[in-house]
Amino acid sequence: MVNNGKNGHNGGRPKKPINWKEAEKLCAIQCSELEIADWFHISVDTLTRRLREEKKQSFAEFFTLHRVKGKIAVRRNLFKLSENQGHVAIFLAKNWLGMVDKTEISNPEGERFRVEHDLSDEQLAQIISSGRSRGVTKAKASS
Repeated sequence: MVNNGKNGHNGGRPKKPINWKEAEKLCAIQCSELEIADWFHISVDTLTRRLREEKKQSFAEFFTLHRVKGKIAVRRNLFKLSENQGHVAIFLAKNWLGMVDKTEISNPEGERFRVEHDLSDEQLAQIISSGRSRGVTKAKASS
């Protein structure tokens, strides 16, 4: 290979530096490949090539390795918020524990119904009077 440039370069534009610690942080906040490339003012192709050359990884491998830090941070923040904010605790209970809001209502004949969906009073009245069970299940009346 012939060296025609100064300082051991063969000419062309010098490589833009990529701060890989910064790239890891961008992955942690779930930035896309395009967003990370834009952050460093390079193309996606350049980011892909530099990852292969310098880290011996594809973007998917690099992203998967570093995105978990962000997910853990979100989970930690949700738990902390749930200590003082009831709606966050309810969100966690519904989404992670499978809990649901259930309301039991009864019609004039004493039949009890369990409602698991947000329905208006008019919709509930119509369901009870018509005996339909869309979104409502009959519950056994307790003696």
